[in-house]
Amino acid sequence: TGAMVKRLREDPSGGTGTWVRGTSTLPKVFDQPNGSKLELLWKDKQPVGPQKHPSLFSESIGVLMATPRRFNWTKNWELQDVGHKQWLWDNIKVWTFGVVSHILDSWELDETRKEPTLGPISSDEFRNKKSKWKRKVYTPYTTYEERVSHRPHQLSQQEWVQLVEFWDTPEQQAIFERNKANRAKQIAEHAAGRISFPQSEEIMSEEHGAPPSLGDLFVRTHTNSKTHDALDDQSRDYIEKMNHLAGRDEHGAQLPLTNEIYREVMPPEWHGHVRLRGRGVTPTSYFGSRLSSDNRVNDLEN
Repeated sequence: TGAMVKRLREDPSGGTGTWVRGTSTLPKVFDQPNGSKLELLWKDKQPVGPQKHPSLFSESIGVLMATPRRFNWTKNWELQDVGHKQWLWDNIKVWTFGVVSHILDSWELDETRKEPTLGPISSDEFRNKKSKWKRKVYTPYTTYEERVSHRPHQLSQQEWVQLVEFWDTPEQQAIFERNKANRAKQIAEHAAGRISFPQSEEIMSEEHGAPPSLGDLFVRTHTNSKTHDALDDQSRDYIEKMNHLAGRDEHGAQLPLTNEIYREVMPPEWHGHVRLRGRGVTPTSYFGSRLSSDNRVNDLEN
């Protein structure tokens, strides 16, 4: 069960607001001793460890986003008020929620983490929350009345009505249909869940003592961890092709799936970014650093 928390519910009209009690969905944060900090390990402007902390960090941001009635959920994160984003940064550094009256310093953050936190990390969490609401309490219903009556508990009635009316517009409906068609073309399902691909890479690096190739990372994130079977036919096809190209040694053991094999099998990268690598990693910046020492970088920018 979640910890009982005391938090400020702000008055939309600008008043001082009232303190209310409720159940937190983040007991791992709230159960920390007074003044304790949760560590984050960063790589390429993304948290990659310890194990569940990056996901917990994103969830913390999401809870703050939905609480103060500050953000306009009909707009993209990039268009939100700069002052409201600053409020989010100030409050994620010194967590203003607490167990009863117990205030926490939850996250170990310095100013160098502000840009990635308020940029891609918050943008992803903002988009994910809206996608979850749309999937669970908008799309399953067909009438305006049904949709409005199934308000997510994180939103006020006014916020939810505004969002439903926004999604009901012809422009948004056209975007939904286009996105639905694009998802149907997506290369393959992945099994990483809330664990980002850089996190998966970090875990594999710790397990094997060296960073995994993109081929090995693809196999890890596109197979069932219990049955070791591919998650779907498309993933199975890519894995079989990579295994065939890699071949086997004289003892019949599967040879490594190198980055070159991965690049040969996979379709051209979407938007010029390396699939699996997370936010904003170009082929040149990643493959160049990993392969140039072996003189195996060929035409990476094409």
